[in-house]
Amino acid sequence: MYTPQESPWHSLDLSAQLGYPLILEIQGWYGPSPFAWRSVSEGAIIAESRFLESPGLPLEFLLAQDDAIDQNVPPELVSLADNAPFLRYALYQACACLPAAQQLAEDCPLLLSLTLEWAQRVNIEQAELAAWLAGKRARLLETIGLPGSASLARLLRRIPLTPLTSWQLDAVRQCLQQPDALALLRHLDRPSLNHLWFLNRFPAAWPKLLEMIEPDTPLHQIVWLQRMVVDIQRLAPNGTQLHRASDPQALQQLHDDEVRRFNALNRGNRAAALALQYGDYPEAPIPGNADIVALESWDALLAEGKRMHHCIGSYAAQVAARQVFVYHMQAPEALTIALAPQGGQWGLQEARGYCNASPSEASLAAIQKWLAAR
Repeated sequence: MYTPQESPWHSLDLSAQLGYPLILEIQGWYGPSPFAWRSVSEGAIIAESRFLESPGLPLEFLLAQDDAIDQNVPPELVSLADNAPFLRYALYQACACLPAAQQLAEDCPLLLSLTLEWAQRVNIEQAELAAWLAGKRARLLETIGLPGSASLARLLRRIPLTPLTSWQLDAVRQCLQQPDALALLRHLDRPSLNHLWFLNRFPAAWPKLLEMIEPDTPLHQIVWLQRMVVDIQRLAPNGTQLHRASDPQALQQLHDDEVRRFNALNRGNRAAALALQYGDYPEAPIPGNADIVALESWDALLAEGKRMHHCIGSYAAQVAARQVFVYHMQAPEALTIALAPQGGQWGLQEARGYCNASPSEASLAAIQKWLAAR
């Protein structure tokens, strides 16, 4: 606590870092206005904070300049903020100012994170946030744009807050607005943020598929699961075995079986059927080079899948719609390269070797060099 003789403001001289005279004054946990800040230049206050407004610099940077700022912050709140560093300032200030926010941090940290992101977005005042936090959880959920139900509040209490970024929190919010996703989540024994991210990317999931995802499953594994399912559905749109797969190994085996079946079909007949269905094979959006060759026909697309033992031959509809274009890399290793439109130009969607093997760093560097030269 501060005595009347002490100033609650900690002064950080940022002039050297910014290149012009500026002192940032900020209060700590026990200040009369916790984590309020003001910018001072040549003795004059030039900016003062609003509630939940960060100073424009990462709090980690400010803490490194003055250890006194984070003194007395409860360790459990520090751990919570470590999982959502983009909300650290708002978490500290809300919990220091509002006992209800600190209680929500302990009871349902995911709901607090969603609430603070909303509060920052709409520039809510401290008194108004205090009123919302003091009310029923269902009403708070409705206010921040989610289904206002006690069942959703109970679900959020069951989901631990694990490391996430701002875009991942946005994906969580989008998923929680989908009734079908909520119905699936409520029946999981251990719902996690990974389940929400997966359902936002792939809402047509089912219980056995979600059970393959653990709270600590890496993001690349989640993307892999989605790709396996989409590939199998494209290879065998009328199949029923997919929903019977109970683990990633079974999913991989089913995928490999379908790839072998697809690539064993008569190539000439299929190429003719694709030409009849889609017309001429599209022209390459960008030219290849000595090591990267554009595929130029439906037969070449089918041959690429058979040669590389993967399912690129089943991408005909995407190629015809110019959503994907396929190249073959010859060196430094044999790869199938899929490009997709990205922000007005074509960028790398995926590169895979024999049997979907991952490319080497050297190959990825060569692909990026080729794309950068266009």
